[in-house]
Amino acid sequence: MPKTLKEKYLAGEKIIQSRISMASTIVQVYQTISDTGCNVIYIDSQHGPYTEWDIARISKAAEEKGGPVLLHIKHTRHAYRLGNYCDLGVLAIKVPEVETEQIVDEAINSFYFPPVGRRSWGGWVGYGIESRKDRLEYAKWWNENAILGFKVESLKSVLNIRTLVKPGITYIDFGPADLMFDIETNDPPSLKSIDDCRAFMQKELEGVNVRFF
Repeated sequence: MPKTLKEKYLAGEKIIQSRISMASTIVQVYQTISDTGCNVIYIDSQHGPYTEWDIARISKAAEEKGGPVLLHIKHTRHAYRLGNYCDLGVLAIKVPEVETEQIVDEAINSFYFPPVGRRSWGGWVGYGIESRKDRLEYAKWWNENAILGFKVESLKSVLNIRTLVKPGITYIDFGPADLMFDIETNDPPSLKSIDDCRAFMQKELEGVNVRFF
């Protein structure tokens, strides 16, 4: 059987990601997937305007062409809304500026269905629902295939990484510009660079099954 996208993430395989504007039309989504052969369409709601209709439109168009959407959410404290974003049709989510276990726990609970999390059943909505009409079948499929990650953008996040990467987290990603702001502001005795932070995190996460971008 071919690997699922989540399995490819965890195996460290190459992931082709195409970033598009929130204003993209259905035709533009189709064209991006056709032109790039991407595994994932990436949309960012943190650094620009958007509506829920934009997320739903892009997600539906991408799914029609076999391409899931990864959504970078607006703010860390919106972790409680992940279930709502998933109901709009995304398969993957990135939470920015994560520093605490509380946010990670909130994200996992909102993102996954029971027994993994506490995501509310929204009826027949969400990526992949059309071919899995049974509630329990879909919940199991979602919990096994949906992709949840977060960005490391501060020294606090780096230093806490071992407590932040919990079962249910598929990947972690650097925000190098914001992390460097923190390093430059605080001038720590160690961790003077992005490479220092990466090496520290790799050591902390030895043996942990998580994708490290």
